[in-house]
Amino acid sequence: MIKTLSPYYKNIPWELFYNETTPTGIYAEKYLLNVYVWRGLKSSVPDLATVQIENINPLGRTDSTDVNISRFINDFPEIKLPVREFTGLNSADSMVWVKTEVIYYIKGIAQAPKLAETKGAVKGYTYAIEGPNKSTPENNYLATTVEQKVSRKGTYLCSFLGNETEDYTISLKSKTYNKTFTVTKTPNTINLISNLTIKVEQFDGEFIEIYKDDILMNTLLITDEPTFNPIDLVFLNKEGQLQSITFFKEKITKLKVEREGYESSFGQPINGVHQYKDYNVNGRESFSMNSGFVKEDNNEVFTQLLLSRTVWELKDGVYIPLNLGTSEIEYKSRFKDRLINYKIDFKYSFSKINNI
Repeated sequence: MIKTLSPYYKNIPWELFYNETTPTGIYAEKYLLNVYVWRGLKSSVPDLATVQIENINPLGRTDSTDVNISRFINDFPEIKLPVREFTGLNSADSMVWVKTEVIYYIKGIAQAPKLAETKGAVKGYTYAIEGPNKSTPENNYLATTVEQKVSRKGTYLCSFLGNETEDYTISLKSKTYNKTFTVTKTPNTINLISNLTIKVEQFDGEFIEIYKDDILMNTLLITDEPTFNPIDLVFLNKEGQLQSITFFKEKITKLKVEREGYESSFGQPINGVHQYKDYNVNGRESFSMNSGFVKEDNNEVFTQLLLSRTVWELKDGVYIPLNLGTSEIEYKSRFKDRLINYKIDFKYSFSKINNI
């Protein structure tokens, strides 16, 4: 799987070609790297390349070149927001197919395509220390694998990558209530990644375990908050998929208003006329909120939240767009801090007055 927010390199050698007139071989004078990007069935390759990348070889190089194709395909994967009243799976439709092939040219004549390869691509990223060409997890679970607290009245989102050749099951287990779904094999990008929406109030007990087949992927700790109103935040994680995190403690909301003004010379203040008049008045709300106490391994979840380009507040089935107001956190540890809590600032990603 290609993660388009990080480099994905195609290593292309300058191949040696032989024929009757060049028994000792001749290196290609140039090549075209054709990149095809599409949604749907893996077999439905477009007739025309989406991008063509040309590399000429005037010095007769005999080694190979690395071409980063991520920047050419980054605009194509998209995210659709699932809306479900009950626990279940939605088609994520968040990936695309990417086929690459190389056309070498010898004395101006195009040769047959070589090095053909087809891979999926998502709008994810890798950490710098992981290097380029890092793929999605082999276990198909496209979320962090750390225990997370969830509100008993809340919603949790995560995603699974399907398989092209075989089905598998996703099971949700609580104290006395279980639910199982089948992820059906498919070569179609529309259904190959599934969003799993978990409505926590449908489950009893103190936890929900998420299994792929018989392997435990994650555990959600069902938590009651008697004083404050928890909120569910949804963000794009490093796998390019939706994941949620719940903040439990106090939420402090602010409104910042901006306006322009001018001085009028018409009318008298005694008649209620404003000498100084405002226009282009608008405001933007923001809020800060504490996560509540979490385990140290949740630091990875907060890392991906702060690195996310897109965040929403999920409230009553509505995705309310947010921008992060916090740009720095100091990682906390159980040894140093004992109780770990993070305070994060958010800004609503729209004006208070609808002016669009």
